[in-house]
Amino acid sequence: MFRLLASALLLIPALAVAQPKIAIIIDDLGYHRSRGEAIINLPGPITCAVIPQTPHAPTLAKLAHDIGKEVILHMPMETDGYAELDVGGLREDMTQEDFVSTVDAAVSRIPEARGLNNHMGGILTADVNAMNMLMASLGEHGLFFVDSRTTPQSVAGNLARQHGLAYAGRDIFLDNERDLVAINDQFNQAIALAKRRGHAIVIGHPYPETIEYLQNVIPLLDNAGIKLVPVSSLLNRPQMAKAKPAATPDPAL
Repeated sequence: MFRLLASALLLIPALAVAQPKIAIIIDDLGYHRSRGEAIINLPGPITCAVIPQTPHAPTLAKLAHDIGKEVILHMPMETDGYAELDVGGLREDMTQEDFVSTVDAAVSRIPEARGLNNHMGGILTADVNAMNMLMASLGEHGLFFVDSRTTPQSVAGNLARQHGLAYAGRDIFLDNERDLVAINDQFNQAIALAKRRGHAIVIGHPYPETIEYLQNVIPLLDNAGIKLVPVSSLLNRPQMAKAKPAATPDPAL
């Protein structure tokens, strides 16, 4: 049955666009070494999103970088419904000094990182002040930003653009349901989007089901006419010099 599921993507018709591209980001790397290594060893340019202060983050980031995989920071951010934020996370009530030093510590621990996406962040990515601080810090470090889009109220992508950063946003979550049939349905949605629009960005996690699915499906992408790329290949890149973010106007005199 799994062969039939995996080959379903071959049946999706292509429209008249250039070769469709898909980026696959795997989040939450760093807590489980063996699962992280399984993700890193997947064929093709998977983007590895490492939670900076987790036990295996530096080892996995170096391993991924050494074999040519793209590494980004998967930065914990405050959200609704969680009693505890991962160590090294960003909160809405932080001072600017603490906020910036937390980002600096993440970059220092994972020097292989080329960009950053948010882990959770339903509250923080909707906060203009916090996102201004984040984008300024990313600009200082020369990193791009990918919005995981965990809330429809996110202002992160717009503020990344205002700060002159290269940025992108997630299109499909692959494995909210840890079931091969559901994962296959989500991946086929990504394939259809890529064939219609030209590209799609997928986010998954190092679950055994996801690992098994991708091990079987990634080798089929070439025959399906799909190019797997690192997420940095699908960024919106501002053409102008770094723009100053919108400020509150001075009161009329």
